[in-house]
Amino acid sequence: PQSRAAASGGAHEFRTREPPPAVAIAEAVVMAGEFEETKSAAAPEGSVSYVADHHKGMSVRKSRQMSMKDEPQRKVSKKYKEEEAHAQSQAAQGAALPVASKDRKSRRSTSVVIAKAEEMRQRQIMLYETGKDPNDRDYHTSAHSTDLKMLMASQNTKLGTDGPACREGSAGIEIAEATTLQEVSGKNTITPSQKENIWLRLIKQIFTGIFNVLLWGTVVVEGALIYSGNSNDVVTPIILASVVVAAGLLQWWTELKAESLMDALSNMQASAPVPTIRRSKNERRELMLDAEDLLPGDIITLKAGDRVPADIRILWCTDGMEVDNAALTGESIPEPRDPATCEEKSPPTQARNLAFYGTTVVKGNATALVFFIGDKTFLGKIAASIKSARSKSTLEIQIEHFVHLIAVVAVVVGLASLVANLLDPKPHPIGYIIANAAGALFAQVPEGLIPTVTISLMIASQKMSLRNVLVRKLDAVETLGCVSVVCSDKTGTLTRGDMTLGDMVHFSSPTAMETVTDFSKTDPADKNTLPSKMLRGGIRNNATVIGKDNKFIGSPTEVAMMKAGLEAWGVKKVKDVMDNTTLYEIPFDSANKYMFIAEPYNEGGQLFSLKGAPERVAKFCKYAYVGQGGQAAIKLMTPEMQEVIAANAKTLMGQAKRVLGIAERRANYPADFHWDSATADFAKENFLCDMVFIGLFGIQDPPKPGVKQAVEDCHAAGVRVIMITGDHPDTGVAIAKEISIIPAHGELPPFTVITDKELADKVPSGESFVDDGSDEANKLEAFWTQVVVHARVFARVTPIHKQLIVQALQKWGGKQADGKCYGDIVAMTGDGVNDAPALKQANVGVAMGIRGTEVAKDAADIILLDDEFSSIVHGIEQGRLSSENLQKSIAYTLCSKVPQCMPNFMELLGIPLALNVSQVLAIDIGTDIWTAIAYAWQPKESALMERKPRHPTLEKIVNGGVLVYAYAYMGLMQMVCCWYFYFQAPGIWNNLGKSEFTPEEAHTNKVASTMYYYTLVVGQIAAAMATTTYHESLFKYLAPNGKLNICIGMEVIFAMLIIFEPTSQGIFMTTGLTAKQLLMPWMTFIAISCVEEVRKSFARKSLHAREVAPQNFLVRDVAPQNPLMQRFLGA
Repeated sequence: PQSRAAASGGAHEFRTREPPPAVAIAEAVVMAGEFEETKSAAAPEGSVSYVADHHKGMSVRKSRQMSMKDEPQRKVSKKYKEEEAHAQSQAAQGAALPVASKDRKSRRSTSVVIAKAEEMRQRQIMLYETGKDPNDRDYHTSAHSTDLKMLMASQNTKLGTDGPACREGSAGIEIAEATTLQEVSGKNTITPSQKENIWLRLIKQIFTGIFNVLLWGTVVVEGALIYSGNSNDVVTPIILASVVVAAGLLQWWTELKAESLMDALSNMQASAPVPTIRRSKNERRELMLDAEDLLPGDIITLKAGDRVPADIRILWCTDGMEVDNAALTGESIPEPRDPATCEEKSPPTQARNLAFYGTTVVKGNATALVFFIGDKTFLGKIAASIKSARSKSTLEIQIEHFVHLIAVVAVVVGLASLVANLLDPKPHPIGYIIANAAGALFAQVPEGLIPTVTISLMIASQKMSLRNVLVRKLDAVETLGCVSVVCSDKTGTLTRGDMTLGDMVHFSSPTAMETVTDFSKTDPADKNTLPSKMLRGGIRNNATVIGKDNKFIGSPTEVAMMKAGLEAWGVKKVKDVMDNTTLYEIPFDSANKYMFIAEPYNEGGQLFSLKGAPERVAKFCKYAYVGQGGQAAIKLMTPEMQEVIAANAKTLMGQAKRVLGIAERRANYPADFHWDSATADFAKENFLCDMVFIGLFGIQDPPKPGVKQAVEDCHAAGVRVIMITGDHPDTGVAIAKEISIIPAHGELPPFTVITDKELADKVPSGESFVDDGSDEANKLEAFWTQVVVHARVFARVTPIHKQLIVQALQKWGGKQADGKCYGDIVAMTGDGVNDAPALKQANVGVAMGIRGTEVAKDAADIILLDDEFSSIVHGIEQGRLSSENLQKSIAYTLCSKVPQCMPNFMELLGIPLALNVSQVLAIDIGTDIWTAIAYAWQPKESALMERKPRHPTLEKIVNGGVLVYAYAYMGLMQMVCCWYFYFQAPGIWNNLGKSEFTPEEAHTNKVASTMYYYTLVVGQIAAAMATTTYHESLFKYLAPNGKLNICIGMEVIFAMLIIFEPTSQGIFMTTGLTAKQLLMPWMTFIAISCVEEVRKSFARKSLHAREVAPQNFLVRDVAPQNPLMQRFLGA
């Protein structure tokens, strides 16, 4: 068989997916006697078959009636389908004929079978665009631009005797080839991604990860000590195990909620039987096949309401057929379909003669050719792009970094304690040594970290929901605060997604035109004012239908004029205009690009109205109204006036507006004129001549209110906004200028606007960009490193382009002063299935809650419930606040670690243990965890949206500054105060160096230990107040967080319970204190607070909270960001 390369003159090379092992296919075919037997697998005589009745009707309504009438035949045809399948199955099995049977010689040779399978595979390769790799990530096909006869011949399928409609005669593929073709093509289903067992994942969440390993190791050691009799502390391991299990369960549950992405995709696959036409020995066979059994080359029939079961080429359709692509693209406006062959190299996703898997026919009937099925469809390509696991979030990476850091510190401290015990001249029992080392290690582990982070993010997500931002993945809250680039759809996100009549332009003089934007003064009865005449003509010559609940059905431009009329005149006047008798009508079509209507005129005669593309309307105009709408204002159209019309139309188009022209003329045909007998040629010759030009309509999808301000707020916050649209570049640029994405004036720098043509050869051959030094890698890097810096508008892009844009920003964006690219943190908005790959690729995927499809919502991290771009800005601000508060929370939690571990080392010097493991737990789990969570309600300290975004690689939440503050500064002050008040316990000095204690001495140790514990509680209260601000004085900031204040009060109450409640005294080994002993540790609070006020005063003088964002966002600012250590230390 001829290959595609041979067919095209060998001009291109093709890399194709490896076929199924040809020999294996051939052997299976030969063993089954497939090619001999399937030829006779025709329908049984007298079977009742489905008749494609919906092609017989001339209207949608009639086709529906006939389809309902023949519904019983559909049901009977299922029986035929089963018999047909049984016959094919018997043929495929060869009736279990032995290999050595007499007719073995009649079977085809293995080489013929292999050739047949290869021929079928080559047929499918021919469906791809010339020179394109079938394995490309992007969607390619030549089915829309290939001549119909060539396309049918290449797929070995036939049209009916009546042509593309295929209502008569044999058509479709040969039934005898179906089984082999299915071996090559596979089933018409999208391959689902493999899912991990949810219970195995739960086990991983609880028992894996270095943090959990440390905690479980501590639990095991504690359990071993209890079992061996070296410890009686049962509370510690139970509480610790409970914390780990609870944190694992919480994380597991949140992940399960985000797992329905592929399920939503599978729901888009067609399930109803599909009317299919095949042939057997040149006889017509009309079948009802399950969608999964469709094959390339099949001819199918569709009617209004049917879901498209594969990627199809429209062979024939009724006038005005429309397909709803909302499930795929998120666009709510149905798109017309036309069987005409498209221009070569035109994008297949914009082809009107194609319909895609998962979309729905909303109007009309069609006969179509299946060309791609399953994973090769447009929907299948999208599904393949989202099967890969989501990369770790910025928060996950930072927490993992922090956990590793803490693990190293904890292990080093534990080993140091172990070595110190072993080197101690005074021998210790092995149980004591292990308990001491485990206690030192355990004191460094922030057991409440994961629950604190998770619950804090949950609280932040609830606060964001009040601003119409629904958080689906909790860690997206923190990531949103780090976003440096927002890639946004245009339609429905930046714009209203609703076409609106904005301008009416008419001649004010023969050399100039004026624009009217206020339509409230117009009146349909006013025949002398041009705006009134224009709007009346636009509404009367209109194909919009007002349906139930006052919903408009029609093209967006028609609906826009209808809405303008309703707003200006009210329902009654609009209905009066529309209800006028229609004498003759020429509907709009894509070839003529105009629509015409003739109606009776109330002053006698008729009124003709012509509306359409400005150049088409102007061509029929011999005259024009100038200044007024009366007969006296009609002037002869001159070439100069034609130029004025063209210039004004161009100006409106440059403002991202769709432009329509409108003209009219009076006629005086006799009352008995037979309008129904007028042909199209007669109408064009007699009705459309000598028209009088009225004016131009400017219709656009305007920006949403508040979007311009939101974009400017993003700029002030150091966040770039990039528009990604499928519209024309001029439309995208006009809107981008209007909402401040790019400057309204001046020449744009290179790479500011990127189109699909520029991206066509800038797609990597693999799944993502690579740095292998190849020519391709170097070419891509040279292009994309410029694009990620300067691009502000991407136009005419495909879904894969969107994903690549995000990948490029993540790889080459975020260039710093050191010349390194750390990658931008990207938020991507989307609403259609085609946006799902980019939504999943982005650091934060943002789906639209109103217009978004379920697949887009499942792929996203957050959902905008109101579809407002300004909600993203609110989300970024809340994300920054959440990150800041999370950092303060972690810093507060770590402050107690130094005073918690030091007693284990001091015990080696003969000082009685000042803080036991159960007391450490009482601080970490009993008090600190709730106070740390309360930071989620902390109000902002400064103007968060005047800072540049924090890059998680350069500025981690837990970095050197936080550790120095917590361990070497706050922790050191707490430790000094704790030891000072420890030694204030009466008689404690006498117990130094002893290993055995009398009951009185043991009680003294308990008093000292309780003093140490209580002082540390007070020290943590001081730390809680200190860490609420980085620089601002508490005398000015005060204590605005009521929940934090309550938690601080609860800390004191909980400490009192542990100190004075008898049961708690037994568990935590504490004892009651005197009033003086309870008051003395509060000197710690005063001391720490005073030192902090001094530090903050120096910090306020030495630096700002963060460098203010630059104003020029066409040039990326690469100044280094201030490390977080400066926040705490002011250095």
